[in-house]
Amino acid sequence: MNKRLVAIANRRQILLKNIEAQRMDVTEISVRWQKPLALADTGLKAVHFVRNHPALVAGGLAAFMAWRRKGVAGLAGEGWRLLCLYPSAILFGLNSLSIAPHSANEESSDEIED
Repeated sequence: MNKRLVAIANRRQILLKNIEAQRMDVTEISVRWQKPLALADTGLKAVHFVRNHPALVAGGLAAFMAWRRKGVAGLAGEGWRLLCLYPSAILFGLNSLSIAPHSANEESSDEIED
């Protein structure tokens, strides 16, 4: 029985050494594959983002294409022009809808005179 326990103990030592060697192999393999798997994970996250936010991605692409054609200076000039036109555009829109404050007063004064 004693010889059998010694054989089991020796077998256990051999198995523990094999386990340690396999752990080292797995560590080396995981270090080698860490960067490619991280890149694949980032790609999957990008695909999920595009799938969940298609309007945001389309708007970003449209903005990029506009920026690419005109450049930063062209977009700044256009933005400044729109900023200067903003008050007059609001007044024009109100006048065309006939809901500007001065047009409402004129109509009410016409009704009173008749």
